[in-house]
Amino acid sequence: EFARQARQDPLTAIANRRAFDEALDREYARARRGGGSMSIALVDIDHFKAINDRHSHAVGDEVLRRVAAYLQSACRGFDLVARWGGEEFALLLPETSRPTARAICERLRVGLAALDLGDLAPGLRLTASFGVADAATSDNRHRLLQDADEALYRAKANGRNRVEG
Repeated sequence: EFARQARQDPLTAIANRRAFDEALDREYARARRGGGSMSIALVDIDHFKAINDRHSHAVGDEVLRRVAAYLQSACRGFDLVARWGGEEFALLLPETSRPTARAICERLRVGLAALDLGDLAPGLRLTASFGVADAATSDNRHRLLQDADEALYRAKANGRNRVEG
């Protein structure tokens, strides 16, 4: 029970950053050893602070739970969805090339924008920005995370609600 709690985000009940880091270590090593592909994506809910400020932290918390549930249900069974921190999520996509990861993230981006959150606050909608990186072009797992973070930054800088990387 303690081991599970140590790897689970208490708000969303999905994997936390620690669980993601452990899985990333394993997957990255496997992909490099076997020459397979793997990608990651960092996902940031656009203008999340405004949701908290305008509607309350309780609404913001429920938005995080619903985003987590959506990402979990829309990803493949062998993908890992984790709460990275705050309004940011991380996706570990084993056996996935960058073009496929981009396509997956584009589908997720469209799905998140279509989520009906009107029961939380009238007219409430959200969008998300995605930064994608793959093991094939990253020298190590830290560079992989840095590449995804830089791609996420570009997605935000280029207007948000988009996939970069």
